[in-house]
Amino acid sequence: MRKLSILLVMLLLSACAQPSLPSIDPSVDFVASLNTVEGTIDFISPKQEVFETWQLDAAYTGFTLVSDDLILLYGFTLKEAVLLQLSTGKQMATFDVQEGATFAYAYNENIYIANGKENTVSLFNKEGHLLKEAAAGNYPMSMVVANDNLYVVNFKDEILSIFSLGLEEQAEWEIPNSSHGLLINKNELWLGGHGAGSKPNRVIERYSLETGKLLGEVEAPMMPINMTKGSNGHIFAVSHGSSTVYEISETGEVLSSLKAGANPFSIATFGESIVLAGYDDHYIYFIQSGKIMNKVHVGKGPFQLVVREAGK
Repeated sequence: MRKLSILLVMLLLSACAQPSLPSIDPSVDFVASLNTVEGTIDFISPKQEVFETWQLDAAYTGFTLVSDDLILLYGFTLKEAVLLQLSTGKQMATFDVQEGATFAYAYNENIYIANGKENTVSLFNKEGHLLKEAAAGNYPMSMVVANDNLYVVNFKDEILSIFSLGLEEQAEWEIPNSSHGLLINKNELWLGGHGAGSKPNRVIERYSLETGKLLGEVEAPMMPINMTKGSNGHIFAVSHGSSTVYEISETGEVLSSLKAGANPFSIATFGESIVLAGYDDHYIYFIQSGKIMNKVHVGKGPFQLVVREAGK
Protein backbone atom coordinates (compact mmCIF):
# COMPACT_ATOMS: atom_id res chain seq x y z
CA MET A 1 0.00 0.00 0.00
CA ARG A 2 2.89 2.32 0.88
CA LYS A 3 4.51 1.70 -2.52
CA LEU A 4 1.21 2.41 -4.25
CA SER A 5 0.85 5.72 -2.38
CA ILE A 6 4.38 6.76 -3.37
CA LEU A 7 3.67 5.85 -7.00
CA LEU A 8 0.46 7.93 -6.99
CA VAL A 9 2.30 10.94 -5.54
CA MET A 10 5.00 10.65 -8.21
CA LEU A 11 2.40 10.46 -10.96
CA LEU A 12 0.63 13.56 -9.60
CA LEU A 13 3.90 15.49 -9.41
CA SER A 14 4.75 14.46 -12.95
CA ALA A 15 1.33 15.56 -14.21
CA CYS A 16 1.72 18.98 -12.54
CA ALA A 17 5.23 19.56 -13.88
CA GLN A 18 5.72 22.19 -16.57
CA PRO A 19 5.64 20.42 -19.95
CA SER A 20 8.74 20.89 -22.05
CA LEU A 21 9.14 21.51 -25.76
CA PRO A 22 11.57 19.65 -28.03
CA SER A 23 15.18 20.55 -27.22
CA ILE A 24 17.28 22.57 -29.66
CA ASP A 25 20.88 21.42 -30.05
CA PRO A 26 23.12 24.20 -28.65
CA SER A 27 25.67 23.62 -31.41
CA VAL A 28 23.20 24.30 -34.25
CA ASP A 29 22.86 27.80 -35.65
CA PHE A 30 19.36 28.69 -36.77
CA VAL A 31 16.92 31.24 -38.02
CA ALA A 32 13.60 30.81 -36.20
CA SER A 33 10.21 31.87 -37.54
CA LEU A 34 7.34 32.73 -35.21
CA ASN A 35 4.18 31.75 -37.10
CA THR A 36 1.39 33.69 -35.43
CA VAL A 37 -1.60 32.30 -37.36
CA GLU A 38 -0.65 28.69 -36.66
CA GLY A 39 0.91 29.25 -33.25
CA THR A 40 4.26 27.58 -33.92
CA ILE A 41 7.98 28.30 -34.10
CA ASP A 42 9.94 26.68 -36.91
CA PHE A 43 13.72 26.34 -36.49
CA ILE A 44 15.66 26.37 -39.77
CA SER A 45 19.27 25.15 -40.00
CA PRO A 46 22.14 26.58 -42.08
CA LYS A 47 21.23 23.87 -44.61
CA GLN A 48 17.97 25.83 -45.03
CA GLU A 49 15.77 23.02 -43.69
CA VAL A 50 13.24 23.01 -40.84
CA PHE A 51 14.84 20.73 -38.26
CA GLU A 52 12.41 21.32 -35.36
CA THR A 53 8.97 22.84 -34.70
CA TRP A 54 7.56 24.08 -31.41
CA GLN A 55 3.80 23.96 -30.96
CA LEU A 56 2.91 26.89 -28.71
CA ASP A 57 0.18 26.90 -26.08
CA ALA A 58 -0.72 30.61 -26.13
CA ALA A 59 -1.28 33.47 -28.57
CA TYR A 60 2.31 34.71 -28.75
CA THR A 61 2.85 37.61 -31.15
CA GLY A 62 6.58 38.20 -30.67
CA PHE A 63 9.83 36.70 -29.45
CA THR A 64 13.45 37.60 -28.92
CA LEU A 65 16.69 35.83 -28.05
CA VAL A 66 17.89 36.70 -24.56
CA SER A 67 21.04 34.59 -24.92
CA ASP A 68 22.19 31.73 -27.14
CA ASP A 69 20.16 29.36 -24.95
CA LEU A 70 17.23 31.52 -23.81
CA ILE A 71 14.28 32.81 -25.80
CA LEU A 72 11.50 35.11 -24.58
CA LEU A 73 7.92 34.85 -25.93
CA TYR A 74 5.21 37.48 -25.41
CA GLY A 75 1.75 38.28 -26.74
CA PHE A 76 -0.36 41.41 -26.99
CA THR A 77 -3.36 39.74 -25.33
CA LEU A 78 -1.33 37.87 -22.70
CA LYS A 79 -0.61 38.96 -19.14
CA GLU A 80 2.59 36.96 -18.93
CA ALA A 81 5.69 36.55 -21.07
CA VAL A 82 7.72 33.35 -20.73
CA LEU A 83 11.43 32.65 -20.85
CA LEU A 84 12.29 29.25 -22.35
CA GLN A 85 15.57 27.38 -22.43
CA LEU A 86 16.32 26.19 -25.95
CA SER A 87 18.57 23.27 -25.00
CA THR A 88 15.92 21.70 -22.76
CA GLY A 89 12.64 23.20 -24.01
CA LYS A 90 11.79 24.03 -20.40
CA GLN A 91 10.21 27.20 -19.06
CA MET A 92 12.71 29.05 -16.87
CA ALA A 93 10.75 32.14 -15.77
CA THR A 94 7.53 34.08 -16.23
CA PHE A 95 7.24 37.86 -16.55
CA ASP A 96 4.22 39.83 -15.33
CA VAL A 97 3.80 42.17 -18.30
CA GLN A 98 0.02 42.80 -18.33
CA GLU A 99 -1.88 42.85 -21.62
CA GLY A 100 -0.48 45.00 -24.40
CA ALA A 101 3.10 43.75 -24.89
CA THR A 102 4.22 44.99 -28.32
CA PHE A 103 7.98 44.41 -28.42
CA ALA A 104 10.84 42.92 -26.39
CA TYR A 105 14.53 43.69 -26.60
CA ALA A 106 17.37 42.01 -24.72
CA TYR A 107 20.70 43.69 -24.04
CA ASN A 108 23.31 42.04 -21.82
CA GLU A 109 21.46 41.13 -18.61
CA ASN A 110 18.57 43.53 -19.28
CA ILE A 111 15.24 42.62 -20.87
CA TYR A 112 13.06 45.54 -22.00
CA ILE A 113 9.37 45.02 -22.78
CA ALA A 114 7.21 47.72 -24.39
CA ASN A 115 3.49 47.85 -23.63
CA GLY A 116 1.10 49.54 -26.08
CA LYS A 117 -1.87 49.56 -23.70
CA GLU A 118 -0.07 50.94 -20.66
CA ASN A 119 2.29 53.12 -22.76
CA THR A 120 5.27 51.98 -20.71
CA VAL A 121 8.65 50.33 -21.08
CA SER A 122 9.57 47.85 -18.35
CA LEU A 123 13.00 46.56 -17.39
CA PHE A 124 13.26 42.95 -16.16
CA ASN A 125 16.09 40.64 -15.22
CA LYS A 126 16.33 37.06 -16.50
CA GLU A 127 14.58 35.74 -13.39
CA GLY A 128 11.45 37.69 -14.41
CA HIS A 129 11.75 40.35 -11.69
CA LEU A 130 10.60 43.85 -12.59
CA LEU A 131 13.46 46.29 -11.94
CA LYS A 132 12.09 49.55 -13.33
CA GLU A 133 9.17 50.89 -15.34
CA ALA A 134 9.06 54.15 -17.28
CA ALA A 135 6.35 56.09 -19.07
CA ALA A 136 6.79 56.30 -22.84
CA GLY A 137 4.78 57.91 -25.62
CA ASN A 138 1.64 56.54 -27.26
CA TYR A 139 2.08 52.85 -28.20
CA PRO A 140 5.81 52.19 -27.72
CA MET A 141 7.04 49.47 -30.03
CA SER A 142 10.43 49.20 -31.78
CA MET A 143 13.51 49.43 -29.52
CA VAL A 144 17.27 49.38 -29.97
CA VAL A 145 20.33 50.13 -27.81
CA ALA A 146 23.19 52.38 -28.90
CA ASN A 147 25.71 54.53 -26.98
CA ASP A 148 24.39 53.21 -23.64
CA ASN A 149 20.91 54.50 -24.41
CA LEU A 150 17.64 52.74 -25.22
CA TYR A 151 15.82 54.24 -28.23
CA VAL A 152 12.07 53.61 -28.29
CA VAL A 153 9.73 54.37 -31.20
CA ASN A 154 6.18 55.28 -30.18
CA PHE A 155 4.07 54.01 -33.06
CA LYS A 156 0.95 56.14 -32.49
CA ASP A 157 2.87 59.25 -31.56
CA GLU A 158 5.31 61.70 -33.08
CA ILE A 159 8.13 61.19 -30.61
CA LEU A 160 11.04 58.81 -30.18
CA SER A 161 11.81 58.30 -26.48
CA ILE A 162 15.41 57.96 -25.31
CA PHE A 163 16.20 56.34 -21.95
CA SER A 164 19.35 55.31 -20.14
CA LEU A 165 19.87 51.57 -19.80
CA GLY A 166 18.35 51.92 -16.32
CA LEU A 167 15.23 53.58 -17.86
CA GLU A 168 15.93 57.15 -16.81
CA GLU A 169 14.47 59.51 -19.41
CA GLN A 170 17.18 61.28 -21.42
CA ALA A 171 15.53 63.03 -24.37
CA GLU A 172 12.82 62.96 -27.02
CA TRP A 173 13.11 63.36 -30.78
CA GLU A 174 10.38 64.46 -33.13
CA ILE A 175 9.57 61.73 -35.68
CA PRO A 176 6.68 60.94 -38.07
CA ASN A 177 3.57 59.20 -36.79
CA SER A 178 3.38 55.42 -37.46
CA SER A 179 7.14 55.00 -37.49
CA HIS A 180 8.43 51.47 -37.02
CA GLY A 181 11.70 49.61 -37.50
CA LEU A 182 15.10 50.75 -36.21
CA LEU A 183 18.68 50.13 -37.27
CA ILE A 184 21.96 51.55 -36.02
CA ASN A 185 24.34 52.38 -38.86
CA LYS A 186 27.62 53.70 -37.45
CA ASN A 187 26.75 57.12 -35.95
CA GLU A 188 23.26 57.17 -37.42
CA LEU A 189 19.86 55.81 -36.45
CA TRP A 190 17.73 54.69 -39.41
CA LEU A 191 13.98 54.73 -38.95
CA GLY A 192 11.27 53.21 -41.15
CA GLY A 193 7.50 53.17 -40.86
CA HIS A 194 4.06 52.37 -42.16
CA GLY A 195 2.77 55.88 -42.70
CA ALA A 196 -0.62 57.06 -41.55
CA GLY A 197 -4.09 56.96 -43.10
CA SER A 198 -4.10 57.29 -46.88
CA LYS A 199 -0.42 58.32 -46.97
CA PRO A 200 1.81 55.23 -46.75
CA ASN A 201 5.40 55.93 -45.80
CA ARG A 202 7.85 55.88 -48.70
CA VAL A 203 11.17 56.63 -46.99
CA ILE A 204 13.67 55.56 -44.37
CA GLU A 205 14.80 58.54 -42.32
CA ARG A 206 18.41 58.92 -41.17
CA TYR A 207 19.08 60.68 -37.86
CA SER A 208 22.30 61.67 -36.14
CA LEU A 209 22.76 59.61 -32.97
CA GLU A 210 24.55 62.54 -31.37
CA THR A 211 22.08 65.33 -32.06
CA GLY A 212 18.82 63.74 -33.22
CA LYS A 213 19.00 65.91 -36.35
CA LEU A 214 17.47 64.51 -39.55
CA LEU A 215 20.38 63.91 -41.93
CA GLY A 216 18.50 62.63 -44.96
CA GLU A 217 16.02 60.15 -46.39
CA VAL A 218 16.25 56.96 -48.42
CA GLU A 219 13.46 56.20 -50.90
CA ALA A 220 12.07 52.71 -50.23
CA PRO A 221 8.37 52.63 -51.13
CA MET A 222 6.24 51.54 -49.70
CA MET A 223 6.08 51.00 -45.94
CA PRO A 224 9.71 50.12 -45.13
CA ILE A 225 9.14 48.65 -41.69
CA ASN A 226 12.17 46.48 -40.94
CA MET A 227 15.90 46.52 -41.70
CA THR A 228 18.97 44.35 -41.26
CA LYS A 229 22.67 44.80 -41.97
CA GLY A 230 24.02 42.18 -44.37
CA SER A 231 27.36 40.38 -44.23
CA ASN A 232 28.61 42.76 -46.95
CA GLY A 233 27.94 45.81 -44.75
CA HIS A 234 24.95 46.97 -46.77
CA ILE A 235 21.53 47.63 -45.24
CA PHE A 236 18.57 45.58 -46.44
CA ALA A 237 15.07 46.98 -45.90
CA VAL A 238 11.76 45.22 -46.40
CA SER A 239 8.91 47.37 -47.69
CA HIS A 240 5.88 45.46 -46.61
CA GLY A 241 3.41 47.46 -48.72
CA SER A 242 5.14 46.54 -51.99
CA SER A 243 6.70 43.18 -50.99
CA THR A 244 10.12 44.56 -51.96
CA VAL A 245 13.59 44.17 -50.48
CA TYR A 246 15.92 47.13 -51.00
CA GLU A 247 19.71 46.88 -50.79
CA ILE A 248 21.16 50.19 -49.59
CA SER A 249 24.74 51.37 -49.13
CA GLU A 250 25.89 52.63 -45.73
CA THR A 251 25.72 56.16 -47.13
CA GLY A 252 22.06 55.80 -48.15
CA GLU A 253 22.28 54.97 -51.87
CA VAL A 254 19.73 52.43 -53.11
CA LEU A 255 21.76 49.79 -54.95
CA SER A 256 19.09 47.29 -55.99
CA SER A 257 15.59 46.02 -55.28
CA LEU A 258 13.90 42.64 -55.41
CA LYS A 259 10.28 41.55 -55.24
CA ALA A 260 9.98 38.74 -52.71
CA GLY A 261 7.42 37.23 -50.38
CA ALA A 262 3.75 37.93 -49.90
CA ASN A 263 3.06 40.65 -47.34
CA PRO A 264 6.47 40.38 -45.64
CA PHE A 265 7.00 41.88 -42.18
CA SER A 266 10.38 40.59 -41.00
CA ILE A 267 13.89 40.48 -42.44
CA ALA A 268 17.15 39.18 -40.94
CA THR A 269 20.71 38.21 -41.78
CA PHE A 270 21.71 34.55 -41.46
CA GLY A 271 25.22 33.72 -42.57
CA GLU A 272 25.69 35.02 -46.11
CA SER A 273 21.93 35.15 -46.73
CA ILE A 274 19.26 37.77 -46.23
CA VAL A 275 16.20 35.99 -44.87
CA LEU A 276 12.66 37.23 -45.46
CA ALA A 277 9.37 36.04 -43.96
CA GLY A 278 6.37 35.94 -46.33
CA TYR A 279 3.41 36.29 -43.98
CA ASP A 280 0.67 35.43 -46.48
CA ASP A 281 2.41 32.70 -48.48
CA HIS A 282 4.04 30.98 -45.46
CA TYR A 283 7.54 30.83 -46.91
CA ILE A 284 10.93 31.91 -45.60
CA TYR A 285 13.05 33.27 -48.47
CA PHE A 286 16.85 33.04 -48.63
CA ILE A 287 18.34 35.85 -50.73
CA GLN A 288 21.91 36.30 -51.96
CA SER A 289 23.38 38.74 -54.50
CA GLY A 290 19.95 40.14 -55.31
CA LYS A 291 18.40 36.74 -56.12
CA ILE A 292 16.10 34.33 -54.31
CA MET A 293 18.28 31.25 -53.81
CA ASN A 294 15.80 29.13 -51.86
CA LYS A 295 12.50 29.23 -50.02
CA VAL A 296 11.38 27.09 -47.09
CA HIS A 297 7.77 26.34 -46.24
CA VAL A 298 6.87 27.10 -42.62
CA GLY A 299 3.72 27.36 -40.50
CA LYS A 300 0.97 29.84 -41.31
CA GLY A 301 1.67 33.50 -40.70
CA PRO A 302 5.46 33.83 -40.27
CA PHE A 303 5.53 37.22 -38.59
CA GLN A 304 8.90 37.56 -36.90
CA LEU A 305 12.40 36.11 -37.29
CA VAL A 306 15.24 35.67 -34.83
CA VAL A 307 18.73 34.38 -35.61
CA ARG A 308 21.18 32.43 -33.48
CA GLU A 309 24.75 32.20 -34.69
CA ALA A 310 26.45 30.88 -31.58
CA GLY A 311 29.91 30.95 -33.09
CA LYS A 312 29.86 34.71 -33.70
